[in-house]
Amino acid sequence: MQSRREYLGTMCKRYKKATSKADKSLIINELVSNLGYNRKYAVNVLNNPVATLKEPVKRNRPIEYIEALPAIQLVWEALDFPCAERLHPVLLPMAELLSAHEELSLTPEMRRQLSQISRATLARRLKRLHTPKSRTLPGRRPSTGLRAEIPVERYDWEESRPGALEIDLVEHNGGSSLGHFVHTLSVVDVVSGYSRRRAVLGKGQSGVHRELKAILKDWPTPPWGLHCDNGGEFINDQLFRFCQENKLSFTRSRPYKKNDNAHVEQKNLQYVREIVGYERYDTPEAVEWLNQIYAVLDPYANLFLPMRKIIAKERSGSHVRKKFDTARTPFERLSETGALTLKARLIHKHQLKALNPLKLHRQIDDLLRHGPVESQSQEVVQG
Repeated sequence: MQSRREYLGTMCKRYKKATSKADKSLIINELVSNLGYNRKYAVNVLNNPVATLKEPVKRNRPIEYIEALPAIQLVWEALDFPCAERLHPVLLPMAELLSAHEELSLTPEMRRQLSQISRATLARRLKRLHTPKSRTLPGRRPSTGLRAEIPVERYDWEESRPGALEIDLVEHNGGSSLGHFVHTLSVVDVVSGYSRRRAVLGKGQSGVHRELKAILKDWPTPPWGLHCDNGGEFINDQLFRFCQENKLSFTRSRPYKKNDNAHVEQKNLQYVREIVGYERYDTPEAVEWLNQIYAVLDPYANLFLPMRKIIAKERSGSHVRKKFDTARTPFERLSETGALTLKARLIHKHQLKALNPLKLHRQIDDLLRHGPVESQSQEVVQG
């Protein structure tokens, strides 16, 4: 536009100096040809250049929802800095919860703005907020007869029955598989996204089986299936008999196909690797430290961190378009199914009112900051 104004200014001076009708006609023809103006409009512009050449006025509109920005930033931090799609559905309820825990003071105007802000506007506001650096530095990623009896399957992405569990071990070996080191056992419900974790030294069958039974004992819904990879810590007679005795469907993934265990792999990245990183842990103190972190992280993730699920897929050639639902917490998703046991429902509702998500977030950061040696004296909230 600046170049067009400069060009128009030059043409107006030439038009004003032109003395003959033929010269003015040539100038009009040139203006119509270069700028695409209608001939009558071009004559009007050349005769009245002031209005056309005036610089546009920039409007300084006030920033909307400015009063709610402190509350948005605090809720964003309390939920571990999620995207706008996950933050928007729970923005006002989480602000009310933080207000109940005296983390912020909500005014009627702030409540109105939090309830009216759109997802797109929220995304623009989040771009202006400071995002903290990652907690960890990037690092390296690190019996035939029985297998024949365990079918190779995977859960359908449209599975709707809670209790379909995926299990996996995460190695904390620092890039070297030599020696004895700590593993994290992850268990995830594919329907609701509800997840639990426990650390164990080594990956012996007895230790993994002990921690798995402890997790399933407190699982909020009756499990009906276990799905694992082809590791010897899971493909063994001990776990096979456990599934038979408890009438659990026991299935395994195809070899070298991580997407067959996609739900637990995603949680491994989000709640293990992005929290404790890729360092090597190989002591009993490290096991205790990790379990202290998971005791805080599990209720924090299941009660307060919203997640989205795929509700539709459409393939177009080599591309798959996915449609996601509204973000909700794993506990909300479990409650909607009606599959929660009475004991689990009462416990989780009590935790939802009593726990402060911002305090849990700070507690996780404190545990990570002190490390496995000093963490033994840290007070944690049991999940």
